[in-house]
Amino acid sequence: MQTHMRRLARLALLTAALLAPLPPLRAAAAPAPADPLIRASDLLKLRQLDAPALSPDGQQVIYTVKSMVELPDKKGEYRYQTQLWLAATDGRSAPRELTHGTADASAPQWSPDGRRVAFLRKDKAKPQLWILPLADGGEAFALTQLESGAAQPQWSPDGQRLAFNSSLSLTEVRRERAKLPGPPPPPDWAEERPQRSPGDTADWFDKAKDVKRPTASPDGTRQEQREWLAQNEADGNPRVLHRLNFLGESDLEPQPSFANLYVVEAREGAAPRALTPGYRSVGRAAWSPDGRQLVFAIDAANGRHPDRELAHSLELVQADGTGRAALLVDAGESFSEPRFSPDGRLVAFLAQQVAVNPVYAQVRVGCLRLGGAAAPWYADALDRSASAPRWSADSRHIYFTAASNGGFPLYRVAAQPLAPPERLTGFDQGVAAFDLGRDRLAYVLTLAANPSELYTAAPDATAPRRLTTHNQEWLSDKHVSLPEHRTLTRPNGLVVDVWLIKPATCVAGKKYPLLLEIHGGPQAMWGPGEASMWHEFQFFAARGYGVVYANPRGSGGYGYAFQHANYQDWGPGPGGDVLAAADLAAREPWADASRQVVTGGSYGGYLTAWVVTQDHRFKAAIAVRGVYDLVTFFGEGNAWRLVPYDFGGYPWQKDVRARLEANSPLTFVDQITTPLLIKHGDADLRTGVIQSEMLYRSLKVLGRPVEYARYPRGTHELSRSGEPRQRLDRIVRFDEFFRRYLGED
Repeated sequence: MQTHMRRLARLALLTAALLAPLPPLRAAAAPAPADPLIRASDLLKLRQLDAPALSPDGQQVIYTVKSMVELPDKKGEYRYQTQLWLAATDGRSAPRELTHGTADASAPQWSPDGRRVAFLRKDKAKPQLWILPLADGGEAFALTQLESGAAQPQWSPDGQRLAFNSSLSLTEVRRERAKLPGPPPPPDWAEERPQRSPGDTADWFDKAKDVKRPTASPDGTRQEQREWLAQNEADGNPRVLHRLNFLGESDLEPQPSFANLYVVEAREGAAPRALTPGYRSVGRAAWSPDGRQLVFAIDAANGRHPDRELAHSLELVQADGTGRAALLVDAGESFSEPRFSPDGRLVAFLAQQVAVNPVYAQVRVGCLRLGGAAAPWYADALDRSASAPRWSADSRHIYFTAASNGGFPLYRVAAQPLAPPERLTGFDQGVAAFDLGRDRLAYVLTLAANPSELYTAAPDATAPRRLTTHNQEWLSDKHVSLPEHRTLTRPNGLVVDVWLIKPATCVAGKKYPLLLEIHGGPQAMWGPGEASMWHEFQFFAARGYGVVYANPRGSGGYGYAFQHANYQDWGPGPGGDVLAAADLAAREPWADASRQVVTGGSYGGYLTAWVVTQDHRFKAAIAVRGVYDLVTFFGEGNAWRLVPYDFGGYPWQKDVRARLEANSPLTFVDQITTPLLIKHGDADLRTGVIQSEMLYRSLKVLGRPVEYARYPRGTHELSRSGEPRQRLDRIVRFDEFFRRYLGED
């Protein structure tokens, strides 16, 4: 149920030539005769590009490609594989694969001299930091071999060192702190566990092997019993919980973890040195241009337990570990993604007002002058949530992306002072990731006609050039149905964006069933080039459905007021918006208004269940990984904070409980007569499987037409990054269920 999904800018058709510039928008071509329609199994052909990194001279770009490959010993079973690729920015040579094998490679970073590439490699254990000597040749070698792994590598300006993060458990942090001179300090927050007895100082929760333990016995003294219990807990049998955030994505998380910052020399055998050993988590660090300091976001130091602390401050640390200082602290703001300007005078960052309501407060671009007491200044004019800030080489502009009006455009803002942002790409494209050089921009772009390719352009995003054909190649003989944009105005004056996708085989005079798709979040946003839904939309269009989707009130990408419009109103308001979108689509000449179906995932699963309690137009509905009883969702899902944030309190408060019940589909379950398929993953702890079990059992007791599909090992991300076979089963099962109740063979 998280926000900020990606979307896009200038609709464009597929072009056959690898190096052709982005063409102007035109109508979809007629389907080619030889199997032109998108099929379910085409999901396995999709390639997801990410992490473009320009070489220092701007002549090359490294990027990652995530694909699905068949297991050699299990026909029909697939796994994900991510490898590094290299492309010339002039387009005169074809891209080539840099890494091979079964281990995943990610997060590429060029050394400042352009001769080496640092990256993360992951096989079965946690990712480690590797270096590939690209210019001189030779084998890549591992730079780290940490039990806790490595993440977010960054080269120092002189190319001699690398900074990276490593996430340690509470026990691991204790052990690392114990290695430092002097007595290890305790956490700066009180551990939220009950005291066992007055004066008991034994750390019987710690399973450190080098500590002499007392005798353990279930029948011994109080201390011996405690030691016996501690050994059981150390073995994970049972797992004893004391945390507020005890649910991960797929399992319990009894201990918090802490991302610590390290620096390591860029040579084989070098030992990493911790710069921030402790109980506060660090975000991605950025080097100062002189290589003497690193700036980073870190959990605010106010003594609160990390599960209760949502704000982050900015801090500086000396690269040699000799000193550390706070750079920007504000109890009402949370800061992230700091970046030094190339001239070293400014720091750009992102900020969100957590004192307001972090669900609705927009993420702003900020800037701070170093070496003075001046307050930071912000680019407030956009009223959108910014992400991924980058400096231009001349320190004059800050570039960033922001979910906006159905797309993920690229923006830039003048830094001194911060002027109103300038939008560089359109609302009907999605800049999924980008890097900026002295005279060149490299970016991964999602279009309605192609979900992911690599482009280069001038720094102002003009003269775009496509460099890759990872998806273009197999799509060249496929028919893609392009979305058509509409708007509707609701009775309260809200304007809602709607997109319609005609059936791929639409013939004049023929009527087709209509599928209403509903996004999650609730603060997510869809648009014509949203990459995660690209295959699903095209598959259903190819199967003869007209597809309609909208961004109802509460969606991100339209500013604070629009997003806040679903406050204490998850059901009636947004439900009315998506039903109005279905009404609009049903008036299309190709739509059969008597044959409508609906589906949605996460919050969209919730809203699917909600609308079928209120409206009976749909022949069938599929509720996917949703929440259906908001009172129990507070305790069952790891996204539980949506309850206090979106409804203003907790279930034990009578007025809040009344609002939760009034907005829960389970309250009105006896009104559901629409045939319903409920889907959930066994390991989905974001929304919690009991939510779907309650809805299913209630409908079974009522004797209503209902089915329940549970996917072993499936998490909340099943539809986006779950097991490929399960993703295929999911979409084919949906089609079969709809067709069964639409009365089709």
